Amino acid sequence: MLSKISYMALAQIFFAFASVVSILVLPKLLSLEGFGYYQLFIFFANYVEFLHFGLSDGIYLRYGGRRYEFISKRTLKSQICTMEILYILECLIIFFTVCAFSFDKRLFLYIAISGAITVPRSFLYNLLQSVNEIKKSILVLFIERIFVLSSIAAVYFVDFDKAKFLIFSFIFARFISLVYICFLCRDLFKVKMASFTDSLFYIYKNMRIGIKLTISTLCNIFLVFIARSMIAWKFSIVLFGKISLILSLLNFALFFINAFSAILFPILRTKKACEQNEIFKILDDGLSIIFVFLFLFAYPVEILLGAWLPKYADVLNYMPIIFTILLCEGKTLLLTNSYFKALRKEGQMLRINLISLIIFSVFIGFIVYFCNDIFIIMFCLFLSLFAKYIALSYGLKKFIKSVNFCNIGVEFFCGVCFIAISHILPGVYAFCLIIVSFIVLIVLKMKNFIQLLKFIKTI
Repeated sequence: MLSKISYMALAQIFFAFASVVSILVLPKLLSLEGFGYYQLFIFFANYVEFLHFGLSDGIYLRYGGRRYEFISKRTLKSQICTMEILYILECLIIFFTVCAFSFDKRLFLYIAISGAITVPRSFLYNLLQSVNEIKKSILVLFIERIFVLSSIAAVYFVDFDKAKFLIFSFIFARFISLVYICFLCRDLFKVKMASFTDSLFYIYKNMRIGIKLTISTLCNIFLVFIARSMIAWKFSIVLFGKISLILSLLNFALFFINAFSAILFPILRTKKACEQNEIFKILDDGLSIIFVFLFLFAYPVEILLGAWLPKYADVLNYMPIIFTILLCEGKTLLLTNSYFKALRKEGQMLRINLISLIIFSVFIGFIVYFCNDIFIIMFCLFLSLFAKYIALSYGLKKFIKSVNFCNIGVEFFCGVCFIAISHILPGVYAFCLIIVSFIVLIVLKMKNFIQLLKFIKTI
């Protein structure tokens, strides 16, 4: 398992490089309108894979911890074929619906084609992760990132619409990764499909448990979706593109964190209740230190991005808010969500996420409608996401007694102070004060951090 963690860490370093290149280079190559158009495509293309209605997530939950060779290939083949047919029907329904509106139909076509490739790829990717084939799943993403980087290099020599070239390249990269993952799971396609009756039974069974996780995942990201959509609606696609730049940095960091939760999930499934409580305490204390430590990078990142992308300098003062959002969303992904899934309490997680989404969607919508200050909107987004993190932790407390609300209070205090200091004081003074504050925190929490390192070594 240690080799898998090391492999994951090395792979994530490469993915980080690819993401940083994409985030930092594309705004240089594209106009503000072109970058906004491309971000709009990426925005929807990343969410279209959720149109599997929980089937893919049901596979992930049901087969988590099992060995690949002992899984029924016939039922899996029938389910993946059915899911693709279902997706095509969904796209047709959505297309005829959007025809009545002023939505860019060509953009919808690009998104639909991307989804037709992404849905089966996501199904097989989740399958590999659930059976602990981490290295194979990483290779799939590695190949995709190679093609994305190649397209960014090639865009220098493109004379026509650069944004559309990147969209076509993105779709092609997804297609190549689909071909490769189908090759890895080729024995799945060699068997005959299960009977129609059996297929419907297993599809219903997996959808019934998976839809809870799917909706919960959507709720986790939907507040950010609402904020971004309302910014595009109220302001302009130029401002949307600028905000998308810093939110892309957040998404990249959360993707990095979520990759490690894929390793934690099968580990927790094999542990007893007392061991799960002990692991939670170690992770909760140690991760708080790590995420607060990341605050130190906000000022250097803001300076470097401002020098590299002067056109986006006016939105970079929101970077401290992005780092505080990373704290609560990172711990939600890596800790609370992993435990809810391992305990098979996805129904409880769904209820908390739905209630939080309804309440905070109204709150964010109210703020965006009546406020023209992006800083206030972003800060309210942080408050909403942190409140959701508290609600999930409270729900998890019923099953994991190690949930520590004192830690959550300290994290919130650190986050708000960090935003206030960064907003009030000049950059250098704020940076120095944050360094001193972190040194005090690490002295107080050194024992907890050492326990986290020991736990990682024992995995």
